[in-house]
Amino acid sequence: MRLIHRVILILAAATAVLVIGNTLILHLIVATEFRTLESTLAVRNADRAVDAIAGNLAQLKAAALDWARWDSSYDFMRGQHVEEFISQNLVPQSFSGIQVNLMYFVRRDGTVTWGGTLDPATGHSIDPAGFLSDRLPADRMALFTQEQDGQEVPSGILMTDKGPLLVAAVPILRANGSGPDAGLLILGRFLDDTLVDQLGQQVHTRFTLAPVGSGASAAGVLQEPTGELVPRDASAEREETRITVEDDHLSVDVRLRDMAGNPVLVLKTSYSRRISAAGTGMVNLVLGLMTAVLAATGLAMLAMLNRTVVRPVATLLERVLEVRGAAVRCGSNTLVGEDEITVLGREFEETLRQLEETRNRLIEQSFYTGAAELVSGMTHNVRNALTPISIKLWNIGRALDRIHLDRMASVVERLAAGTADREDCVPATAYLTACVDNLHSSHDAIRADLAVIGDQTTHIEQVFQDHERFSRAERRIETIDLAWIVEEAVRLLQHGEAVSLSVLPDVATLPPVRGHAVILTQVFGNLVVNAEEAVLNAGRGTGTITVDGGVVDHNGVDMIEVRFSDDGQGIAPDRLDRIFERGYSTRRNGSGGIGLHWCANSLAGMGGSIEARSNGIGHGATLVVRLPVQEKTFSLDSTQQAPEQVRHS
Repeated sequence: MRLIHRVILILAAATAVLVIGNTLILHLIVATEFRTLESTLAVRNADRAVDAIAGNLAQLKAAALDWARWDSSYDFMRGQHVEEFISQNLVPQSFSGIQVNLMYFVRRDGTVTWGGTLDPATGHSIDPAGFLSDRLPADRMALFTQEQDGQEVPSGILMTDKGPLLVAAVPILRANGSGPDAGLLILGRFLDDTLVDQLGQQVHTRFTLAPVGSGASAAGVLQEPTGELVPRDASAEREETRITVEDDHLSVDVRLRDMAGNPVLVLKTSYSRRISAAGTGMVNLVLGLMTAVLAATGLAMLAMLNRTVVRPVATLLERVLEVRGAAVRCGSNTLVGEDEITVLGREFEETLRQLEETRNRLIEQSFYTGAAELVSGMTHNVRNALTPISIKLWNIGRALDRIHLDRMASVVERLAAGTADREDCVPATAYLTACVDNLHSSHDAIRADLAVIGDQTTHIEQVFQDHERFSRAERRIETIDLAWIVEEAVRLLQHGEAVSLSVLPDVATLPPVRGHAVILTQVFGNLVVNAEEAVLNAGRGTGTITVDGGVVDHNGVDMIEVRFSDDGQGIAPDRLDRIFERGYSTRRNGSGGIGLHWCANSLAGMGGSIEARSNGIGHGATLVVRLPVQEKTFSLDSTQQAPEQVRHS
């Protein structure tokens, strides 16, 4: 699969996930909130209908209080001005004025002083069951005389055969509220369709009332929940409220209780589900806009990725395949089942494999180059070792010249011929004796020189053996006494009569190091020979070489420094670093150039380093060799080592 196809697939999957996730979020949260809002408003409207009935009942109770706290009503119950009170107050106009259907003046024992029921619209008597003209039943009187909320003003719904009746019963007292009460004033108002419509118009909520268990349905006109959504008082929460949700509407049923506390009526309201429909429409609109935005963003990202990533990767792949000798196009069969990244990864791994092969070949070539450099270094060191041999042979020649063999032969001829008289034989004999003595002394010098020649020959043999071991196997690490190494290197000094060499006492106190004894001897010897040449090249005839050392802190590490200082020709400041480069030489004839480079590499192999210091031409120079201090650790091998430190391999 092409990379662009993978990018399209990933963007499409991401867009689909975002759309599905936002759809779930909007429908599960936002749409649910709209439905909850719709149900809450419907319940609130139903509560307003219930509150409207309660408010109407409170008006009825207020009217009853006005009549019951009237001196004329009190006197009427006491039997005074009865006919006058009846003719002036207990008339149909009074029923219409306070909009009641029932008015009873009764005594505490249930005796009816006056009672009547009337439909103000028709003027006809209603006569509901349970309201007799002479005495009210005891159970009915018990409802009217019970205390509610600490006050003896019973009110509520009373079911009759003529329909539900709002009733308020108030004790009849004087106008100033004094008593004792003369009885009860009972006012009643039927909850008929007319009153229900009036209450619905007041609260802008259509509702119906039906007896519990009647199965009566709500009004056929669906309405919308209206009003402000405010928090409901938990204390006023009605357990009798039930919500029924249909596809196109929802219904709220509230059970109303009578004065005895029994559920008797069901207040039912029905509402169209326009709020939830509007919420669903808004959610769908938002989803549509979001999908469009995501699609546009995806296309923009696709175009940007195609320009900044896909095309450059495809171009890079074509270039890689072209360099690799597989000139193919990204759209060819080569990429079937793979994308450009996969092919680039495979080509990268192949490139790494080829680099590894090249690295191995370079290492092999470096080995041969190192071997050649090793041969050059060995030649340089052998030349340094052979130089003293040449000097000693010259000394032997001079000693042999001092023997005067020609004179000795002449004397012997004269003695043999007998041409000399007796007196001449005495000096000749003395001369022969002196020559013999000189031969004896020269023989001792020749023997010493031959010993030096033997030592140097042994050293040459050791150099060749060490280089042979180096070319075949890893060198053996040893514990090295630096004082002994310096002593061996000093023996390479050639012009002792012109160049004096001083080894300071602190060299003898240097701690041992771990390394290659022979190689380190060659390094120190090379530095001594170079210092001697620098002194001779200065042109002063004589000079001094000083060797000292100590333990220093170099970059936070304890290192041993051995310093070879001379007062020779010095080194220019711009050449202090170059003298360790391969092929660089300060000799006038240009020979050499391998010594210090080989020394630097050999010291680096032992964890050390070398540094050149000089104040310029004519001010001498100091070559500083640094080697790490041997760690003082105990091992089983150390118990098997000879008591003396290993001085050389």
